Amino acid sequence: MTTKFLQVIGVLAVGGLLAGACSDSGGGPTGTAGTTGSAGTTGSGGTTGTAGATGAAGATGAGGSATAGTTGTAGTTGTAGTTGTAGTTGAGGTGGTTGAGGTGGSAVVCTGGTTGSAGTTGTGGTTGAGGTTGAGGTGGSAGATATGGTGGTGGTPPTCQEIPSLATGSTTFTATSSEFASCAAIPAERTCGGKPFPQGSSPALTWTAGPTATMSYAVVFKDLSVLARTASTDPNYNRGYHYVIWDIPADKRGLPANMMGGHLSMEITGARQWSNFNNYGWFGPCPNFDPAMPTTFNDSYALVVYALPTAKTVVPAAMAGISNVRLLDNVFKAMALATAEYRGTSNAASTGIPAGTLPPTAKPICPTDGTPMPCGCLTGP
Repeated sequence: MTTKFLQVIGVLAVGGLLAGACSDSGGGPTGTAGTTGSAGTTGSGGTTGTAGATGAAGATGAGGSATAGTTGTAGTTGTAGTTGTAGTTGAGGTGGTTGAGGTGGSAVVCTGGTTGSAGTTGTGGTTGAGGTTGAGGTGGSAGATATGGTGGTGGTPPTCQEIPSLATGSTTFTATSSEFASCAAIPAERTCGGKPFPQGSSPALTWTAGPTATMSYAVVFKDLSVLARTASTDPNYNRGYHYVIWDIPADKRGLPANMMGGHLSMEITGARQWSNFNNYGWFGPCPNFDPAMPTTFNDSYALVVYALPTAKTVVPAAMAGISNVRLLDNVFKAMALATAEYRGTSNAASTGIPAGTLPPTAKPICPTDGTPMPCGCLTGP
């Protein structure tokens, strides 16, 4: 109960007493004092509301676990057909004797120079017999047809007229020989025909003046048929390069017949020559050089004349697998102002190969490009 309520009760109580006193004035007995009212009990204070419990945080939902798909059952591998029986490989052509091309012998290196070119393989043997066709396997691929043996000759080369011209530059720069017509047979005396391999004497050759800037000439004798029927990566490709003479003075217009051997030319002052045979001199046509393995080649040949812009050719170091004549021919082709050629043919066959002729033992040419020189190499004048 509030204080004000108590005050009211108090006033009422006091008023009762005062009223009783006034009524006594009539002489009546004193009234019994009223019982003091019980004080109202203090109202119970409102119970403090229970604070709402903090809601429990929602439990993090369990991530749905993606059920991994069951790996499919691998398909059963088909049963492979039985492999057909391979055809019998054709017998390879019989290998020939070491080729006429050869190289400068393996020179012992004195100051780190490269080893001389390896000797080239001789003419290939006869065509191998073709293999029989393989029987096809049950359900499998039919057996492949057996490859026939590789022909020893490498195929029939184009004719002298069919081989593309090697001439370049000025059309007034030409070469010829009074000894045989263009693409006609080269005289037997210039070949190994009827003689032991690799005998034969050089033909006369003439040419017109090269371009104005010509400082020297070089001549390379090539077997065009060997080059046409042999891959350049085959060691036998070197057999297409027979003979080279270079550093021929610019005032010269040809080569005389029957030139002598020797690295330094006896007929043309300042000129150098090289071949695998005949004391570095002329090595002529000999397409059928080994009677022990007879062949019937009728090859086309070319005397190629280069007009060069320098009086002296810089000779590079020897390269493995490249003959000296081929190496120099590559140099001439790269720098020539003009190129002329004169062609002939030959089916010459030697009477035999004297003991000690093969493999060739010619020395390499000393490089003049600053690279180290092999021992015993051939120097210029």
